[in-house]
Amino acid sequence: MKQQVFEECPKCGNVNVQQLDENSWFCLDCDWDNLTEIATGNDELLTSLLHGDIHSRRIAAQSLINIGDVDRHLASPTDIEAMLKALNDEDADVRYFVAVALGKLNARDCLKRLKQLAQDDVSALVREGAQTAIQQIEAHVEKE
Repeated sequence: MKQQVFEECPKCGNVNVQQLDENSWFCLDCDWDNLTEIATGNDELLTSLLHGDIHSRRIAAQSLINIGDVDRHLASPTDIEAMLKALNDEDADVRYFVAVALGKLNARDCLKRLKQLAQDDVSALVREGAQTAIQQIEAHVEKE
């Protein structure tokens, strides 16, 4: 299998792409990725998120942010408990993706934890993802 390298995002053209493994990439600006569709249900995905190796956890977490993309896995509000546990993952990429997914799910019950991440996480990427999630949730609350 030939290794893919992306200097810029094929979708938006920005250079804010990050590599998960030798063939897995994602864009922090537009959520583009080259990951394959996850055809199985949430249970297997959440099991990978919480108990898989680093690669499996990253792929599972990244898949959760594809909310609204009918060709990809869709997270649901019932996934929130497992996602909250994953916010404690040792890997910053996993914490980032889960924080962003919680924002897309409008997970109001997670605001306190997201605010804690936005302020205290050691990773700037995670702090940014948590802040984005907080803004999405609060904007949704204001519209109601």
